[in-house]
Amino acid sequence: MNNIRTASGDWRIREFIAEAIGLVGGIAELARIAGVSERTVYAWKNGERHPSRTNLNRVTEHLESIVEGGWTQGGSGPGLPMQERTLAPYGSSGGRAVLGDKAAGAQAKADLLESFVFVEKAQARPSAGGGSLETGGEGEGVYAFRLDWLTRKTADTSRLRIMEVMGRSMENTLHNGDMCLVNERDKELVEDRIYVIRVHDEIYVKRFSRAPGRYLFRGDNRELSYQDIEVDVSDESLNWEVIGRVIWAGKDF
Repeated sequence: MNNIRTASGDWRIREFIAEAIGLVGGIAELARIAGVSERTVYAWKNGERHPSRTNLNRVTEHLESIVEGGWTQGGSGPGLPMQERTLAPYGSSGGRAVLGDKAAGAQAKADLLESFVFVEKAQARPSAGGGSLETGGEGEGVYAFRLDWLTRKTADTSRLRIMEVMGRSMENTLHNGDMCLVNERDKELVEDRIYVIRVHDEIYVKRFSRAPGRYLFRGDNRELSYQDIEVDVSDESLNWEVIGRVIWAGKDF
């Protein structure tokens, strides 16, 4: 039973986190104390994730330094001693959780992994020029991004992909060889944003704009304007799709 969290335990943890946020002065401060991202604290508060014992011990130690006689804040709540309340969801009967060196190392690794999102790099290379036939969806390794950084760019991190840009038509925004982060769940076309699209058997990366009855996918390098793409929205025979929106780009030197 030591690894089982009960429903009542989940409720206690969520209540403890909510009260701790109020006592320390906000989510950002609690995240600093626990050594995690603000997004992780939001997830604890909403019951989407459970803090590790290491995280809870950090919070408990801090609160014990400013609260006398246990965690009762104005007499509300279950009134359990702080250690018992924080450890209850993990099956402990009380007292500080003590981890061996090996377990502590594993927990530290788990805490680190929890703070990152690992994004696969696709073989597909969208062209900023005349189109790329390298459209394979298979992976070529992964890139790690901090979860708190990603959640400032997108609320959904479940369908992200790294793609390498080919061609020059998106200069000086995107250059040949740049890595772009594509959100494949974001397919809603918004003026002036950059998208990866497929037209027939070729894929492109272009900036979107509208004209009456047409979608325009253009490069930022107007010297190569002949490589722009126009989509007639009334032409049902045209085989095309939006793969996703570019939300970040970087480069190797």
